[in-house]
Amino acid sequence: MQNCKDISVFLAYPIEHMVEEQKLVIETLHGPESLSLPLTGDKPLSIGRGVDNDLVIVSGKTVSRQHAVLTKTSTSQPAIWKLSDSNSRHGTFLNGIKIHHDQGVLLHIGDLITIGPFSFEVVDLNDESRYQCSFNDSNIVGGTSILQLDKTEGEADLAQERLTALLICSRKIHSATSEEKVAEALATAASAGTAFENIAVVQPKSGGRVKILASKGQIALEGTPKLSGSLLNAALEGESVRYQKAEVVDDQAQSIMQYSIEEAVCIPILLGTAVVGCIYIDNREGQLRGQGMNEDIEFCKALAEIASLAISNLKRMDIERRHSQERSSLLLGTVAALVSAIDAKDTYTCGHSERVAWLSKELARKLELDETSIEQVHICGLVHDIGKIGIPEAILRKAGKLTDEEFDLIKTHPVLGESILKDVSQLHPVLPGVRSHHERWDGMGYPDRTSCADTPLYGRILGIADAFDAMCSSRAYREKLDRGEVLDEIVACSGKQFDPDLVKLFLLIDFIHYDVMIDFHISQSSTFS
Repeated sequence: MQNCKDISVFLAYPIEHMVEEQKLVIETLHGPESLSLPLTGDKPLSIGRGVDNDLVIVSGKTVSRQHAVLTKTSTSQPAIWKLSDSNSRHGTFLNGIKIHHDQGVLLHIGDLITIGPFSFEVVDLNDESRYQCSFNDSNIVGGTSILQLDKTEGEADLAQERLTALLICSRKIHSATSEEKVAEALATAASAGTAFENIAVVQPKSGGRVKILASKGQIALEGTPKLSGSLLNAALEGESVRYQKAEVVDDQAQSIMQYSIEEAVCIPILLGTAVVGCIYIDNREGQLRGQGMNEDIEFCKALAEIASLAISNLKRMDIERRHSQERSSLLLGTVAALVSAIDAKDTYTCGHSERVAWLSKELARKLELDETSIEQVHICGLVHDIGKIGIPEAILRKAGKLTDEEFDLIKTHPVLGESILKDVSQLHPVLPGVRSHHERWDGMGYPDRTSCADTPLYGRILGIADAFDAMCSSRAYREKLDRGEVLDEIVACSGKQFDPDLVKLFLLIDFIHYDVMIDFHISQSSTFS
C-alpha cells in the first residue's frame, strides 16, 4: 500500500525554519564552584548531591540527593529539554520561579536554573552571537575596593523629583510586556532620579558575559561594555555593592581605570534568591556624587524592588506560556497522527488535509480573523476528513462511479468526524467546521442542509479550500484539472455552492506555497509507492 511521509515533520519544523544543530549545556553563572552539564544523549540527566547523578553538587547543603532531572522531549533539531523537580526538599527554581515537582517546564536558551547556592545558565555553545564580555578586572578591584552596602544606609526621604520618577517608572514597568521594556523604564527613572552619569540595566551571564538590556551615558550597547565585571560578580551574591577608587592606584589597573571610573554601584534585582538582573550606575573622569549619594542608592534599590515584582509576573506568565505551548504541541502531534491515518486509508488524497489546512488558513487571514481563530481554522482543515477513518477503503479508493448506497456512506464522514473528535476538549472550537464543510450556500449540501450564513464560518471557509484542492489533485476516478479551470469553477459556483464574499477573498491568495506542497506530496507518494 502507498503511504505518505509523516506530516508531523511539516507541522513542527517547516523547511524554511530549519536551524543549525545546537550544542546545549548548563553552566554555572554563580555558585561555590564552576560546574557544567552538556545536554546530550536521549536519556534523562539527573542533578543532585548523590554521586550517581549526572551533575553532582557536593557543596550545597540545601541540595537534595536527587534534586532535579532534565528530560529530552524531542529527538528532532533543535532538541527540546524539560526541567523537572525530583520532589526536592528546598525546590528547583527556573528564572526565579519555583517549579512544581509534578509539572516540568520546557527550557529555553538563556534560562536561569537555581538549585541551592548555584545559579546555572542554559547556553548554546554553537551560538556565535553570545553576549559580550565585561571587563575582567578581578585582580584590580578585588579585596577592599568593593564593599557591600549597609542595608540601613541612606534612609532619608526621597526628594520630589525622585518620587515623581518612581511613580512614572512604576506605571511603565507594570504595563511592560518584556524585560527589555522593564529595563528601559528602569534606566530612564534612574537617569531622572539620580545624579549618576552612566546607567545600565544588565543581565549577568555565565563565563563573564553580560546582556545589556538598557543603558544611558557612556555605557555602550555595542562593543565591550564599559563597566566593571568584578562589581557585577560581587552583586551576584544578592547584595548591593559599591566600588570607590582608592587614592593610590595600581599601575596595572588598566581595565576599569581606562574609563576613569571614580565610583560605581551595582544593585541586584532578585527573584527569590536568584539574581535576574542588576542596576549598574557609575560616575567617571573626576566626577564624584558626594552628598546625596546614599539617597540615590536607596532610590535605585526602590526601583529594583519594583522591577522584581514586574519581572516575577513576566516570568510566571512565560512559564505558563511554555506549558500552553507544550499542550499545543501534544495536540498537534495527535492531529498529525490522525491525518496520517486518513492518508493511509485514501492514498489518492495524500497531503490533502495539510493543503486544505493551509488554504483555509490563508483565507482566514484574508478575512482578517484574529490569530486564535486563524489557528483554529488551520487545525480544522487538518482534521476535517477524520471521519473517513470509518469509511471502507474499497469505497474511498474506488475508481468507478459510486452507487447511491456508497455515496450515502461517504456523506456520513462529517458527522463521524465530529463524533470522533468530540471528546478532545481542545478541538471543540473546530467541531462545527468539521461537521459543516460539505454544506452549500444554497442549502443543498450535507449533513444538515444549512444555507447562507446559517452554515458555520469555519465550514464555509473549508468548503472552498476542500473543493479547490480536490479539483487540483488527481483522484482514483479522474485526473486533476488545470488551475485556470479550477478557479473558473470556483467563481461559477459563487453564490450557489460557496459563500460569494469568501470566493472574492480566495481569489487573492498567492498559490506559490501551495504548488510547492503539491510537488512535495507527489514526490513522497512516489517514494512510498
